[in-house]
Amino acid sequence: MNQFGNPIGGMQNPYMNMVNPYMNRPMQQNNGIIWVQGIEGAKAYQLPQSSNAILMDSEREGIFYIKTSDNVGMCNLREFKYSEITGQSAQSAPDMSQYVTRDELNTILAGIGGGNNGEQPISATEPANK
Repeated sequence: MNQFGNPIGGMQNPYMNMVNPYMNRPMQQNNGIIWVQGIEGAKAYQLPQSSNAILMDSEREGIFYIKTSDNVGMCNLREFKYSEITGQSAQSAPDMSQYVTRDELNTILAGIGGGNNGEQPISATEPANK
């Protein structure tokens, strides 16, 4: 018998009976999202050659990075900001009070020096630039 109480022929490992706490833990899924800690974490994230990754910042809400590497492994890092769109966002109409109608424009042009230098007034069917 050796010092562990096992016969030499048995060759058992005395550490086989120890419980590894990491072996029974389920793997955490990230759903394809790669989280980094700030810009420094994004800079340190390693990419294989000719690849890219979207890196989500875990320290600053609304920030993500796109990191790309070329065929020799040189990386480029770009920073973006995003925000949630809630409901239907209505596009605001431009302030029409700052614009004139064609009739108003023709009246103004007619009052300046006798009109459009002999040209016809601007119509809605033909372009203003001749």
